[in-house]
Amino acid sequence: MSASYVPLEIDQGEDWTASIVYTDDMDEPHNVIHPCRLDIKSTSGATQISLLSPSGVVPQGTIPAIAISPDIGLLQLHIEDTATAALIPGTYKYDLFVTVNDGNAYAGNQVQRLIYGDVTVNKRVTTL
Repeated sequence: MSASYVPLEIDQGEDWTASIVYTDDMDEPHNVIHPCRLDIKSTSGATQISLLSPSGVVPQGTIPAIAISPDIGLLQLHIEDTATAALIPGTYKYDLFVTVNDGNAYAGNQVQRLIYGDVTVNKRVTTL
């Protein structure tokens, strides 16, 4: 499977969230498991932000950077407002790698690049 190109847009200083539902051609969810990782990098290759799925149980009231719901194939990405506030407005590159376990003992866990693209960070004008 080839990764899909998906452009993203982030407003500087916002809590940013995106949801992805990863299903097959028959709308059956892929069994996405830890680890999953998304990196946002500058054009020179410097990492600006890394999101990683948690390896264990997340404390109550905490929003993970990458939340996984394998029963429905849902991935939720989240970047806190303090992290987006530190981004310099401009265009960056990103990609999201996921780990899938389809239950096939022969194939085992499979690492796949799910999406990639440009991230545009818009300059913040208003502060709270």
